[in-house]
Amino acid sequence: MPMVLAMRRSLPVWLACAALFAQQRESRTYVFDVNGNRSEWSTAVRDGGTSSETVRNLNGRQVPVERTEERVAKRPDGTVVTERLIRRFDPNGDPLPPEKVVTETTPRPDGSFVEVSTVYRGDINGSLRPAEKAVREGRKRGDQTVSETRIERPSINGSFELHERRTATETVREAGKSSERDETVYVRDANGAFIPSQRRIVRARESDGTLQQQIEEYEAATSGSLQLSRQLSSVTRRNPDGTENTIVDVYGVNAPGRAIDAGSPPQLRERQIFTSRQSPDGTVVTVFAVQRPSLNSPRELGRPETVSETVTRVKK
Repeated sequence: MPMVLAMRRSLPVWLACAALFAQQRESRTYVFDVNGNRSEWSTAVRDGGTSSETVRNLNGRQVPVERTEERVAKRPDGTVVTERLIRRFDPNGDPLPPEKVVTETTPRPDGSFVEVSTVYRGDINGSLRPAEKAVREGRKRGDQTVSETRIERPSINGSFELHERRTATETVREAGKSSERDETVYVRDANGAFIPSQRRIVRARESDGTLQQQIEEYEAATSGSLQLSRQLSSVTRRNPDGTENTIVDVYGVNAPGRAIDAGSPPQLRERQIFTSRQSPDGTVVTVFAVQRPSLNSPRELGRPETVSETVTRVKK
């Protein structure tokens, strides 16, 4: 079971199908209108190292959104090279310039590692040019992994210069049952010095089939310090009948429809509910619903409103 909160609408599907990624997997997402009518919204297909996604545009037509091809190779020195070719499309389904991401991960004898990821973006002529380079170095200290990432982008004169720094500490305890990840992003200020702009803390604990996760996100305030901007608290339970329920409470600086009160604790903005069930043939159906606070009282939630239903099938 993953220890970091995945994309909110796909979390239960990932938990149920993690062991099946090597096979062809198709996910169809349906959305509901105010009258409860269901219509197909998007389709995602993954087959080995190839994936594609289509979505319904404003004209009601299914158009491609993104196609990805991935290849993984291992060198004699242990370096793992992953190459991803990403082809994106505009709202009409017309192709946009491609993007390629090449990542080289090299383990060291002392347990540390170096990961170099280079992003190449296509120009109007279709040529791929380096657009970003990220170098991540990490080392283990007991149950902790400490890493630093340096992100470089082209300057005006065309050479790469350091644009952003990220530091992260990840701790895994109790044989993977408990984890914490703390990451801070630093960017340059007007004087060229690096100052913190974002921070994200993820805590997770699994016990008796229940996964609890807490995410805290901080952003730079006008005072120059980092202030809490959003919190997510989730609980995922696996039930004896094979179903799975995930409840995610999203807290922000103010509840919808209410004025921002500077210095007040985060308020509940919405509750997201995922209900997932798997049939004997392996098909997983995940229903996503939302509850929002009442305008009369931020502590009172309205009734759940079904937003979407995702059907995931694995073809053998």
